[in-house]
Amino acid sequence: MTILDDQEHEEREDEVDLAAPETRAAGRWNSAGVPGERSKDFKSALRRLGRMLGPMWVVLLVVAVIAIASATLNVLGPRVLGHGTDLIVRGVVSHRGIDFGALHHVLLQALALYAASSGLSIIAAYMLAGVIQRLMYRLRSDVEDKVNALPLRYVDRQQRGDLLSRVTNDIDNVAQSLQQTLSQMLTSVLLLLGVAIMMFTISPLLAVVALTTVPVSVFGMRAVARRARPRFMSQWKSTGILNAQIEETFTGHAVVKAFGRQREVEQRFRDTNDELFESSFGAQFMSSLMQPFTMFMGNIQYVIVAVVGGLRVSSGAITVGDIQAFIQYSRNFSMPLTQLASMMNVFQSGIASFERVVEFLDA
Repeated sequence: MTILDDQEHEEREDEVDLAAPETRAAGRWNSAGVPGERSKDFKSALRRLGRMLGPMWVVLLVVAVIAIASATLNVLGPRVLGHGTDLIVRGVVSHRGIDFGALHHVLLQALALYAASSGLSIIAAYMLAGVIQRLMYRLRSDVEDKVNALPLRYVDRQQRGDLLSRVTNDIDNVAQSLQQTLSQMLTSVLLLLGVAIMMFTISPLLAVVALTTVPVSVFGMRAVARRARPRFMSQWKSTGILNAQIEETFTGHAVVKAFGRQREVEQRFRDTNDELFESSFGAQFMSSLMQPFTMFMGNIQYVIVAVVGGLRVSSGAITVGDIQAFIQYSRNFSMPLTQLASMMNVFQSGIASFERVVEFLDA
C-alpha cells in the first residue's frame, strides 16, 4: 500500500506541475473577460522580445546606423530649402534679381539629400524585414518543439482551437505587426530627435514654444494606450476561445446532433462572438483616438509657431527662410508623433499576441 500511495502521490504532483501553467494562464483573466494585472505586463513582453532579438544584434546595429544616416539627411533638407527661400527673398528685396545659378545648386542639394535618405531608408527596411522573418522562423520552431515536447495529457486538457489560434493566428499577427511597425517607429523616433535639434539651431525660443505641445501629446497617447492594451488582450483571448468552440463543434458534430445540443452550442457561439465584437470594437476605437488627437495638437503647434515666428521675422530676429524651414520642421515634428500614434495600436496588438505565444512556450 505504501508503494501504491507513493506512486499516486507522484502522479498527482506531476499533474499539478503540468497544470500550473494552465492555472496561471486562466488566473490572468477575470470573470468579465478583461485581462488581469499580470497579462498587461507590457514591459516584460518587450524585454522577452529583446532577448529573442539578442543574437541578431550585429544586424540590428547596422540597421540603426543606416537609419540614423537616413534621418540625418532627411532633417537637413528643410534647412537647405530655407537657404533657397533666402536667395529668392534677397533677390526680390534688393531688386537685383534672383541668382538662379545658386538657387539651382541649392535645389539639387535638397534633391540629393532626399534621394539619399530614401535609398538608405529602403535598405534599413529591407534588412529589418530579414531580422523579423528570422525571428518568426525561430518562434515557429520553438512552438513546434514545444508541441512535440508537451505530454498528451496537457494537450487533451487544452481547447484545441485555442492552441491552434496561438500557434497560427497569434504568430501571424506578431509577424505582421512587427513588420509594419518596427521600421516606421525607429524612423519616427530618429526624425523626432533630428528635427528637435535642428529647431534649436534655428531659434531656441521658437523651439521651446513649439515643444510646449509635446508633453500634452505624449500624455494623451499614454492614456489612450493604457486603455487600449487590455482590450487587445481580451480580443485575442476571445478569438482563441471562439476558434476552440468552432473546432470542437465541427469535430463533434455527430455527438452534438445525437444529444440534441444544437441550441446550446449556437447560444454559446453567439455569446463568445458578442464578447469578441465588444473587445475588438473597444480596442480599435480606443487606439484610433491617438491619431486625431496628435493631429489636433500638431495643428495647434503650427498656429503657435506661425504667430510667434511672424513676430520674430518682423523684428528682424530671423530671416524668412529660417521661419520657412522652422515651420516645415514643426510639421515634420508632428508627423512622426502622428505616425507613432497610428502604429501604436498595431504594435500593441502584436505584443498581446506575443504574450499569448510566450505563455504557451512557458507552459
